[in-house]
Amino acid sequence: MTLFSRSCAFALSLVFPMQAFSIDINKNISVNFVTEANYYPFEYLDDLKQIQGFDIDIANAVCRASNLTCKFNHQSFDSLLLTLQFGRFDAVIAALDITQERQDKVDFSDSYYQSPPIFVSAADNKEAFSIVGKFIGVQSDSSNHQYLIKHAKTNSFIISYLSSSEAFLDLNEGKIDVVFADQAVVADFLLKSDNSQTFSVKKIESVFLEEFFSGYGIAVKKGNSALLERLNYGLKTIREDGTYQSIFNQYFNL
Repeated sequence: MTLFSRSCAFALSLVFPMQAFSIDINKNISVNFVTEANYYPFEYLDDLKQIQGFDIDIANAVCRASNLTCKFNHQSFDSLLLTLQFGRFDAVIAALDITQERQDKVDFSDSYYQSPPIFVSAADNKEAFSIVGKFIGVQSDSSNHQYLIKHAKTNSFIISYLSSSEAFLDLNEGKIDVVFADQAVVADFLLKSDNSQTFSVKKIESVFLEEFFSGYGIAVKKGNSALLERLNYGLKTIREDGTYQSIFNQYFNL
């Protein structure tokens, strides 16, 4: 079993809380989602500039199960949570790790995906991998970025990008040494061109792994319990009826 398949197996092992729901889903509610559609395979723009991806399919399934009418919008990652606080949108789904810092600002649904990020760099490096003295690319304002700030060695250099795809471009061009990103995103990068011959996944330090056990969640405005209950009801329903498994299998190879 590969590193990526272990990641997927870990994601499938998620156990949604077995809570009792007393909500009335007969009344349809409109929900305006926002995401940053540049994080394949979780969210991306197709050839027709429509927002697609694992997160979007999960959100649509949750909406069908919970009698929600949902639409999706695209904007920069660093402003996503602010849109909830100002009431511009109702929910954010964007491969968001559930962290204490974010929970101070917004409320999260139950986790729907769980996977630690990893380092990827040149495959021909014969030395034991270390981030000491390395230029490390990471998506700006992501939880990955925040964990690097907390845990990277003081003599490492953190380079932030608007998207992970920009970091991978610089890695290909030799402008940085390492990229720190989620496993599924790295897996997609390695599948392109001859990247798997040039780059490889590196051993990650345990301190990074320990920070990512909460998984991804859907964010809503603080105190919006009515919407949160609907989302959690939908997540529980699609897990139990097999819809979650079906969507998962479309995006991740076991």
